[in-house]
Amino acid sequence: MKRRMIALLAYPSMLFLCSACTVQPQKEKPSLQLQNLTYADALQAYRSTPRNENYRCTHQLADDNYTASADAKVVAVEIDDALYLRQDELLLELGQTQFSEKAARYENSISQIEAGYSIIKQFNFSEYNESDDRHVDLWVKTPKGTQHVKTFGHRCGI
Repeated sequence: MKRRMIALLAYPSMLFLCSACTVQPQKEKPSLQLQNLTYADALQAYRSTPRNENYRCTHQLADDNYTASADAKVVAVEIDDALYLRQDELLLELGQTQFSEKAARYENSISQIEAGYSIIKQFNFSEYNESDDRHVDLWVKTPKGTQHVKTFGHRCGI
């Protein structure tokens, strides 16, 4: 009798432990909200008001090692203090609100979009350190949620 009682008491705890160890399906990542963008489109939008570019950086989608394939799409373009994104077929300009040597933050209050990035690594510096390639963690926050992507920043500088 005592043995049965111990077995009955042990069964629920074993069931609990086993259910806690089962593999749960991983939640799917949200579909990519950012769409392909060209540097020419961003530059045309930038020049729609009288200003000349000094700084530029194109951000291509990259894998977990920050490697972009030859056909990786450009999802963001930085020109001076503006960041361009394409979402829902609209080209959006976000104005810079914060800047440091390793990070920047942008927003477009009309579209309720914020974005920012952190530079993880810089390399391939030009002869006079005017430009470089970089590994970047980019995030975009919209009313629909926040999306984080790894990007390869190509020829960032003047």
